[in-house]
Amino acid sequence: MAEPFSDNGDPEKMEALRKMAITHGASNARVVSTADIPIDPRVRFKCMVPKCYMSGRCGHCPPYGYPIEKTINIMKNYRQGLFFHVRVESSIIAAKDISSVITSGKADDAGNLYSLGGHYMLVYTLVNMIRKKAIQIGFSRTEGFSASNCKDVLCFWKKGCQRLNGDGACRNPEMSAPSMESAGIDAFKLAAKSGWQVYPIGALCEPQSVKRGMLMGLVLAA
Repeated sequence: MAEPFSDNGDPEKMEALRKMAITHGASNARVVSTADIPIDPRVRFKCMVPKCYMSGRCGHCPPYGYPIEKTINIMKNYRQGLFFHVRVESSIIAAKDISSVITSGKADDAGNLYSLGGHYMLVYTLVNMIRKKAIQIGFSRTEGFSASNCKDVLCFWKKGCQRLNGDGACRNPEMSAPSMESAGIDAFKLAAKSGWQVYPIGALCEPQSVKRGMLMGLVLAA
């Protein structure tokens, strides 16, 4: 069992956010100290070497988005955050050929693309809801980090990221958010510190080799 993170201030408000996350679809959620959030430039670098198919194609994906220095400075302005995850069945997140289905932009007959997309959308929705709730109950500022690239989740059927290819204005400014990894946050290490069993899932994984899948999000509040 992992040691509990320190709870720096406003425990009742943070507990309210935690309960809301669980109520609206998070499988687990906990309050974390920003001092315990691991930031590593190698995490962000992995998006570019070997190059992810979305690298350079989304405003929040490397080489765009938050450089490590900005992420570190953001953390300095917060003492705590709400870290949560959404459970995804292995048959969906590690489905055969799901990686090629995502990159092709064409739905598969089994419907796994839509199912996985729905789980990602839930993470983005929870980040947005938690941030709004935090302001409603008295926090003065928030910062949100979601899972995967927002282009695939929010603008899958659109041609290109409008921040990069259009007039510079995001199509979904309230919902859009950088992923934890794109900002250099080691989500896997934070999950392990939280006592959650997390399994890396690659393009060649099969459902039987993955005990469970999860998508993670983080909201900072001060």
